[in-house]
Amino acid sequence: MDLSGFNALTNFAFIADPVPLLAELRASHPVLRINPGVKESFHFFRYDDIRAALLDPESFSPDRRLFARGDADLGDSNLSFLFNNMISATGERHRRLRMIGNRVFMPKMIEAFRPRAEAVVAGRLAFALAADCFDLVEDFAVPITISMIAEVLGLPKADLQLIREWSMVLAENSGAPTWMARLDPEVLQRGRDTGLALAEYFAGYIAERRRRPREGDLISAFMTAEVDGQRLSDEEVLSMAMLLLLAGNETTTNLITNFVRALARFPDQAAALRANLALVPDAIEETVRYASSIRNIDRFALRDLTTHGVDIPSGSLCVLWLAAANRDPEAFTEPDRFLAGRSPNRHLGFGGGAHLCLGAPLARMEAGIAAREILTRTREVELAGPPILGGNANFNNVLHQKARFLPG
Repeated sequence: MDLSGFNALTNFAFIADPVPLLAELRASHPVLRINPGVKESFHFFRYDDIRAALLDPESFSPDRRLFARGDADLGDSNLSFLFNNMISATGERHRRLRMIGNRVFMPKMIEAFRPRAEAVVAGRLAFALAADCFDLVEDFAVPITISMIAEVLGLPKADLQLIREWSMVLAENSGAPTWMARLDPEVLQRGRDTGLALAEYFAGYIAERRRRPREGDLISAFMTAEVDGQRLSDEEVLSMAMLLLLAGNETTTNLITNFVRALARFPDQAAALRANLALVPDAIEETVRYASSIRNIDRFALRDLTTHGVDIPSGSLCVLWLAAANRDPEAFTEPDRFLAGRSPNRHLGFGGGAHLCLGAPLARMEAGIAAREILTRTREVELAGPPILGGNANFNNVLHQKARFLPG
């Protein structure tokens, strides 16, 4: 098989639509060893294999520090210095962080942000309805998610644009060692500088919060929550804040954007939703499955493994293609169709196991509010031209999409 097209950073056709090649690889090479980049990697494509890996912490670790093994450039390129948090934590430390995270992300805390989310969505929808044509991403989805991130973390609104720019820079080099034989030193330095600036920003913000405590946001909640009589250190609070910013910003923007794009592509499903708003929660889950915001995640083998006849040495990078698992016909009927009422829907778009996405309830709330408002106040959504895509197929990232909302 010619694998020249299987490159998440250089092949635009794959970036624009990875589904056909992922389907071919899922059928013919359920586990594929490739070595086009700095690091050899093993790629998983089938639902059962990926779900099993997510549920097996004794064999697969999310700890990004295992990737670099002392190589500063590799560590920085894989953002390991930003993810000293639940994404990378294992064992007892992960248990403690997760317990605190679960206490902070109680349904009561998430629901407290609902009025703000409803107000932001209503404002952006009014703008969209008044405009003949608008940018679905920058004019609608981004203002919703970035405003909510600021509200949830208690950050000043004046800093929103800077935070948006930082998060976009950090995404551009993600996964580069898997695909590139040589890392771009300029991109690498830009990512390192941005990561350090982000860490310094949050460190100063947390220090100020220690001097002047407040309540009602997640940073304050993380600073006061306890497990077994212990609170998070400032470094751990900082890492949790950056996790929420980096993992919850672009992904929720993509979720809202991809929901609207699905309405335009599948008008029969849009009609079904308008006729029965009770299907909205199912439709949000189906959006996560059909158009996974994060197309793959990394794990690292903790022991020698053999899967589908492929030997995976201990310490190897394993790339789990969620986008392939979520279209696996062995797991989903009509996997390439968006079915608004699909249930059950055991997608892997939020990960799985001990590292199931902590912010999933918040993302579901934001996207659900946006979905209901759109379905209630419009009779049709139109896409006015092709999307402009991000340059990294590790993410289902639409940068710009012209659209119209026709009033109901």
